[in-house]
Amino acid sequence: MPAILEDPSSHNPPPEAHTQAAGSLKARHTTLPKAAGAGMTLYPITGGPSSVPKDLIKFLHAEFSAEIERGSTYPMEQPMALEQFASYWFGTFCVLAVLDEEGVEGLEEGREWERVCLGTFYIKPNYPGRCSHICNAGFITTTAARGKGVGQAMGETYLEFAPKLGYKYSVFNLVFANNPASIRIWEKLGFSVIGRVPKAARLANSEDLVDALIFGRELGN
Repeated sequence: MPAILEDPSSHNPPPEAHTQAAGSLKARHTTLPKAAGAGMTLYPITGGPSSVPKDLIKFLHAEFSAEIERGSTYPMEQPMALEQFASYWFGTFCVLAVLDEEGVEGLEEGREWERVCLGTFYIKPNYPGRCSHICNAGFITTTAARGKGVGQAMGETYLEFAPKLGYKYSVFNLVFANNPASIRIWEKLGFSVIGRVPKAARLANSEDLVDALIFGRELGN
């Protein structure tokens, strides 16, 4: 369920409402509809990469790097270094989706992340300054999450958390037109196509240049 990253070297500071509200958000529990009723917890991360287990960051970096190297969903041609990924992904606000296990709570170093980490997404401003109340998000759905409805659950959590952080509108800048799975999720969650960039990407799964769709949705409704 990738939504496309902007320039990894850019950084738009979040609005004051985001900073004030981030620490008050609580973990969200849900049941995965396509995983025999398995439970999942989505943990908000507000303390930056130092608040996330190092082995979990390393695992997610490997998953993200593999997706970039496949060359079909993200615009970058080369993976980020581990430190750059950690700073970019966890530096503002993100959510970690983890399979519930009996007797285990929270995010503990040493868990079998390849099996229990189902995905992650960040929320940050899409524009600076006076337009910083418009946000975007980037998503990683892990190999263990395929076919379990995790993308839908993360999208629903995004729509719950983003307005609580003070954001009024969401924009996804580049959703490639040949990615029907992502398009179905965003349309189901109430997003609409508000623009199109013709021939935006050279992707590994297409001989021709691929259009990018710009999706938008008002938040809080």
